Amino acid sequence: MVRARRLSIVVLAALALLSTSALAARTTTQPGKTVLVYFVISDKNIAYEILRPTVGGNTDMYLEKYAFRGDFAKFTVINRGKKAHGFAFLGKKFTLIKPGHRERFNRALLVRGAFPFRSTTDRGKAFKGVFRVF
Repeated sequence: MVRARRLSIVVLAALALLSTSALAARTTTQPGKTVLVYFVISDKNIAYEILRPTVGGNTDMYLEKYAFRGDFAKFTVINRGKKAHGFAFLGKKFTLIKPGHRERFNRALLVRGAFPFRSTTDRGKAFKGVFRVF
């Protein structure tokens, strides 16, 4: 009798464990792709664009409106202005990027949200914005 009771407890525990893991598998985000994000700073504003590889696995890229949770982002900050500019984003801060130079950093986008970016040397609405991750 005790063996049967123990066996039924073990079977029920295994079923409960399997059902929660099956639910988790359906709600988990699939691994993302690597996306290239270019922030371009000029003497007038900051703009960005996101490039995502095509599905076929070749080297073609297409312009994307958004980044998605789970993507691995390769960020490049390019100064196209005539003076040095600073830049801050995702806890990364570049004090001065010389004209014609670029800085790079990588980050896994693990959280959805709106993440602010800004110039550390320039003021005004044109030198700040929000990068959205869906």
